[in-house]
Amino acid sequence: MTLSTFKDASVRLSCGRCTTTHRVRNIHGLKPGMSASCVTCAAPFFVVAMPEMSHDGSADARSTRQIDPDRSFPAADEKVTSSNVGKKKKPRTHTTVFHGSGGSLFGIHLVNALLTLVTLGVYYFWAKVRVRSYLFSQTEFAGDRFSYHGNARELMSGAMKATFVFGVPYYALTNMGSFLGSDMAVNFGFQIAAWLFLLIFIPVAIVGARRYRLTRTSWRGIRFSFQGKAWDFIKLWLSGYALTALTLGLYYPYFSTNKQAFLIRHSYFGNEPFKFSGDGARLFRSFFTIYFIASASFLLVWQAAYGVVGLFVAERLKGSGGLGGLIVVMITVIVSLIVGLLLFRLLLLPYSVKEQRYFWEQTSVGSASFSFPITTWPYFRLKLVNLLLGICTLGLAWPWITIRNLRFITDHLTLTGVQDFDTVVQAYDAAPPTGEGLDGFLDTGFDLG
Repeated sequence: MTLSTFKDASVRLSCGRCTTTHRVRNIHGLKPGMSASCVTCAAPFFVVAMPEMSHDGSADARSTRQIDPDRSFPAADEKVTSSNVGKKKKPRTHTTVFHGSGGSLFGIHLVNALLTLVTLGVYYFWAKVRVRSYLFSQTEFAGDRFSYHGNARELMSGAMKATFVFGVPYYALTNMGSFLGSDMAVNFGFQIAAWLFLLIFIPVAIVGARRYRLTRTSWRGIRFSFQGKAWDFIKLWLSGYALTALTLGLYYPYFSTNKQAFLIRHSYFGNEPFKFSGDGARLFRSFFTIYFIASASFLLVWQAAYGVVGLFVAERLKGSGGLGGLIVVMITVIVSLIVGLLLFRLLLLPYSVKEQRYFWEQTSVGSASFSFPITTWPYFRLKLVNLLLGICTLGLAWPWITIRNLRFITDHLTLTGVQDFDTVVQAYDAAPPTGEGLDGFLDTGFDLG
């Protein structure tokens, strides 16, 4: 291989087999006869000639000196030392750091609230962009910070399109029965149609919002993208909901894992795809344990509530025939469901921790894999303190709650196995903001800011 210039301290080497680009940061550290192999296809390459340096610091292509091919040189971005020659480069671990503060975000939030109030809500889109830009710019990974490239006009346009595409038809379906003066059966049919319309457009909103936000996010000047199709996610969404309903909730771990797999596998950083190797079967046992405890508790509460309600209500409804028994059953069902759902929600907390940890551990990009080693108690304490802050301050602590959530993620999230970020090239995929507007309109909880 012939090096064409020494003017800069670094040089890029391109693999002739797979075209992967490698960079040697300090070419002056190259020693005669050094060799390396491509990290992608393992093709070997050697330095066989080195250009002579001219007086002005440039390379003289006519003058080269031959190098002994039995020597080796370091792979990209590896410092040359006598100790690492011939040794395999160890995988590096990169952590995420968040530099923002609740006070700074509160100042932004206060100005946003005042301007939104003065403009009768028009400034809302500019406020959202300001918050996101701040949060992304304060998040650092491997020494570089993220950037957010969305703008308020796109968000406003997306909201208007979402209102026209989804809001108007949904409003018409929910009010058509009363407008026409239809009977109960027809009105119920319109409500079912509105619910199905909502069920279809929620996945459309999720895909659209993810596509928009990834294409408006960059790191080291390289943007993310999302290549998934909305129709494929709609089919996954509808079939998952149907199977979850038919199995009385037991299909949920598989449904949740399938959704995560779709969103991750169609996401890219430049031209590098993200990978997901998770399987719902790995989560089913943990979920079934919680499901069994909640179901058993429901039955126990049912028996206890039926006896208590029957004792206090049946006496007062003597002579009412079957109506008294029906009322007792209805009250018992309501009480049992409330207690069962509260207990299930409480038991679901450790499962959600395990699910998040598992999803991150099954996510990778290139040869690098993520790690998110969170445990139940710190997560529970985070949510409990956030809830108390929100209640005690009547929502004014929202900036601090947001910062606490982000810092909890960045403090635990790591990426191990990165060899060279410089091999990633840009593959920009612009996306319309309609999905973003649908997501905000539906308020499905996928809002970063």
